[in-house]
Amino acid sequence: MLRFVNLFFIIAVVIGAALVYDIKMSNENLADQVRQLSADIAKEKDDIRYYKAQWSVLNQPGRLQGIVDRYNDILKLEPLRAEQITTLKALPVKPVQMEPVSLDAMSGYASRGTTIQ
Repeated sequence: MLRFVNLFFIIAVVIGAALVYDIKMSNENLADQVRQLSADIAKEKDDIRYYKAQWSVLNQPGRLQGIVDRYNDILKLEPLRAEQITTLKALPVKPVQMEPVSLDAMSGYASRGTTIQ
């Protein structure tokens, strides 16, 4: 009887050790994934900083004015006038798109409730 109890405890210890090893390996894999995601996030942040810097270089007024001067005969750009600026309320409403109700030519149209894009 004592042998069976000892055998049971030995098997329980081996199973427990296997479970602990499995949990340890799972945690290491998760830690590797976290490190990889952190590295990816850091790379994305660096890319964002780089592209913001590029954007600010490309939008420098002196550079843009040089492009406008160089291609003004093609672009025909003019300075902005104050009357060109308007509010959203002053713009006309988009027309409502109408669809045929059925295939018959005499059936008429019904609104879908969407506007033309």
